Amino acid sequence: MKLKILFYVISIYLLGITSLLQAQPTGKVAGFVVDVRNGEPLAGVNVSIKNQMIGAATDLEGQFVILNVPAGKQIVEFTFIGYKTYIVENVEIKIDRTTQVNGRMEESIMELDEAVVVTAERPVVEKDKTSSSIHLDEADIRALPVEGLRDLLELTPGINRNADGTISVRGGGAYEINYMVNGIKSLNTNTGIPAYGTGSKSDNNWKYDINPLAVAQMEVISGGFNAEYGNAQSGVVKVATREGGKTFTGGFIMEYRAPGQYHWGDYLYSKDQPEWQAWGNIAPWYDSYRDSSGVITDEQKKLAEINYKLWLKNHTPSDENILGVYDYRKTPYTRYLFSLGGPLGKEASRMNFFFSGEVKNQPTRLPTSEKVQELQNYSLVLSWKPGEKHHFKLTNLFQYYRSGMGSGSLDIRWAGLWGSYGSRRKYTLVYDSPREETVFSQSLDYRYIFSARSFLEATLTHQSEVLYALQTPTPGTDRDKQLNPDPEDRLLEDTGIWLKGPSKEYRTYYTWSSLYNQASVTDFYELRSNYSVQLTPTNLFKAGVEAWMMDQDYNASSSLSVSAFIWRTGFATNYKAKTWYAAGYLQDKMEFAGMVANLGLRLDAYNFGVDKPIDENNFFYPAEGISYPGKPGWEKSKTFYSLSPRVGISFPIGERTAFRAQYGHFYSMPSVNQALDNQTFRGWNSYGNPDLKPKLSVNYEVGVQQNLWNTHLLDIVTYYNDRKNQIYNVYVRSATGSQSKTGELNGTYLTYRNNGYGSSRGIELTFQNRNNLNWRYSLSYAISQTSMGY
Repeated sequence: MKLKILFYVISIYLLGITSLLQAQPTGKVAGFVVDVRNGEPLAGVNVSIKNQMIGAATDLEGQFVILNVPAGKQIVEFTFIGYKTYIVENVEIKIDRTTQVNGRMEESIMELDEAVVVTAERPVVEKDKTSSSIHLDEADIRALPVEGLRDLLELTPGINRNADGTISVRGGGAYEINYMVNGIKSLNTNTGIPAYGTGSKSDNNWKYDINPLAVAQMEVISGGFNAEYGNAQSGVVKVATREGGKTFTGGFIMEYRAPGQYHWGDYLYSKDQPEWQAWGNIAPWYDSYRDSSGVITDEQKKLAEINYKLWLKNHTPSDENILGVYDYRKTPYTRYLFSLGGPLGKEASRMNFFFSGEVKNQPTRLPTSEKVQELQNYSLVLSWKPGEKHHFKLTNLFQYYRSGMGSGSLDIRWAGLWGSYGSRRKYTLVYDSPREETVFSQSLDYRYIFSARSFLEATLTHQSEVLYALQTPTPGTDRDKQLNPDPEDRLLEDTGIWLKGPSKEYRTYYTWSSLYNQASVTDFYELRSNYSVQLTPTNLFKAGVEAWMMDQDYNASSSLSVSAFIWRTGFATNYKAKTWYAAGYLQDKMEFAGMVANLGLRLDAYNFGVDKPIDENNFFYPAEGISYPGKPGWEKSKTFYSLSPRVGISFPIGERTAFRAQYGHFYSMPSVNQALDNQTFRGWNSYGNPDLKPKLSVNYEVGVQQNLWNTHLLDIVTYYNDRKNQIYNVYVRSATGSQSKTGELNGTYLTYRNNGYGSSRGIELTFQNRNNLNWRYSLSYAISQTSMGY
C-alpha cells in the first residue's frame, strides 16, 4: 500500500487553458443511428468528427465505424436530410479503444430547426477493457495535485517508484516499460555508472516528465498489452500531446516553494552531528597528538591547531568551501510552464501548431554535487491536412537535465550521494561530477485515409541523445602536500582518526579530480508503418512493422589519472556499437455484443552489432598492468528472435459488470549496459555480453469491473507473472581478468548471463467515482509478492 506526501506549491494561472484538438495516437468511434419515433435504423446518415475532416455514413442497418479519431475530447455530429442535426459533445476518445456513440434523430419540420445537442456520459464500466490500465485526459491531469507525469504513473496500482527514482511495474525491473510520447520512444541507453561496471545512476527516468500543459491524454497499461507494442516485460505508457485549434489559446503556470529543510531530523551540517560533537573543539585534536604517556610537543600542538582550523573550514558550509559543502536549505524551488497553440494560415482546420515549454530548478533535498537539478523540456507539434485523405504531423521534442550521477531522487533514501553512502560523503561533494543529458527528437508522421474504415500510417523518427559528465581538478591530500610542503600553506587537513564516523569512515581526500568522466553520443533512427482496417462490423484488423538502429559512441573514465585503457588509478570504458532491432505484428480486435477479444502475434529480432571475444577465458587486453595480454580473436554478436502470442478477452455480463482475462508473452532486450559495457582495472574488471537472450515474462491476469450505483466503479484484478531468462551478473576467471581485485575474485571479470528467474503475484483493487462532477476521487490498494533468484 502506498502513502504519498504531496508538497503543495503556489500556482498562478495567468491564461485560461481550453481544450485543444487532436493528438497523434488515435481511437475508434462506432455506433448506430435510429429514428427516435419508431426506433428504426437510418441508413445514409452522415456522421462526422467536428473540425477533424473525418467521418462516415451509416449502412443499411444504421451502423457506422470511424477509425483514426484523435484521442481526447471530441464532438460527433449526425446530419441527414429531413432530420434535425444531432450533436454529441464531450465524447472521450481513448487511445486504441472503441468509444460507442449512438444517434437518435428527430424529423425536422422546418429547415432551420435547431440542432439537438446532448453531452456524452462517461461509461462506468469499460466493456472493451481487456487488461489493467488507466486513462487520464487533460482535465484529470490539470486537476490532480501532482508535479509531473511520473507522479501520475504511481496512481496506477502495481506501479512503484523505486528509491533511486526508477519505475517498476508489478515487481518487474526498472527499465521494463515502453514509454512513448506521440509514438516517440523514451531511450534508456545510459543507465549504468560510468566506467564502474555495475549499478545504475539515479533518476534515470527523468525523461518521463513531459510538460503536463502539452498532454491531451495519457494511458498507463500495467497488465498485458497488444501485439503492437514490444520490447517491454512490464507495461506500456502512451502519451498523446495536444495540437492547436481554430483559435489561439495558451497557458502559463509559475510555481514557487520557499527555501527550507525538506527532510525529517537534524540539519546534516548541524553542530549536533556526531563528527562535530567529536572534533568540533580543539581538545580532542590535542589528545590525538599525545603520546602514550600523554605528552604533546609544541610542534605537535601546532600541527593539531593547523589541522583543526582546516577541518573547521572544510566542514563548514559556505560559498567558498573548496570541497563543495554548502547550506542546502537556502535555495528555493521554481518552475515555469507555458503553452501556446493555434492556426497557421487562412484555413485553420488544415494547418496548426502547438508549442509548450517547462523550466524547473529543484534543489536536492540532501547535499549533492549538483546542488540544484535543472530540467527543461520543449515541444513543437505542427499538423497539416492538405486534403481529407492526407494527414502530416511533425513532432519535435527537446529535453535537458542536469543532475548528479547517484543523487537527486525525490525519495529521501536516494536524495543524497549514492543512497546510504551520502552521509559519509557529505564533506567531499566536489568529488562527484554532475551529469548533463540532452535529448532532441524529431518525428514525421504521415497518414493516408483510404476511408472511414481503413488507413495507412508511416512514421520516421530520429533521436539524438548526448550525455556528458565533465571532470574538474579537485583538492587531494597527496597533491596538496606536493604543492604545499609547509603545513601552514595547505588546503586540507591530514588524514587521521577525525575522518572516522560513528560506524564507518568518511571519504578521505584521495583523488586529484572529480570522478565519472563520461561522453556518450547516441543517434537513434526508427521507421514504423501500420495498416488498420475494419474488415467486418466485428473485426478491426491491424498489421505493422518497425525497425530501428541505434548508433552509440561511449567513452568514460573514473579519474583524470586514467586515460583509455591505462589501469593506474581508476577505471575506463570505451565502446562503439550499431544495435538494430526489427519487429512485425498482426492484431485482430473482435467486438461482439457479448464479448470483446484482442488477439495478437508479434515477432521481434535484435542484434547488438559488436564483436565479442571467441574465448571468454583468454581474450585480448590492450593495455598495461598485466604480464600476459591474452589472445586476439573476435566473432560477430548473435541475432535473436522471439515470437509472442497475446490474448485479451472481456465479457460484459449485463450492463453493470464486465469480466476480463489476459494471457501473453512479453519479451525485452537486455540493457545496453549489460550487453556492451566494459571496464579496465589492471586487466578486465567487467565485460558486457552482447549474446544475451531476450528476457521473457509470461503474464496471466483475471479481473472484474462492477458498476456501483451508476456512479462508481469497483475494479478487482489478480495476476501472476512468470519471468524467465532474467539477467544476473557472474564472475568469470580469465588470464586477462583484473589483477587489482583481491581474494577469490583476483584474475576475474564481471559479465552477465541469462541465469535468472522470478515471479510476481498479486491482487489490486480500485474504487473510484465515474460521474461527470467537478470533483473526482480514486482509492486503490495493491498487495503483491515477488520472488527471484539464479
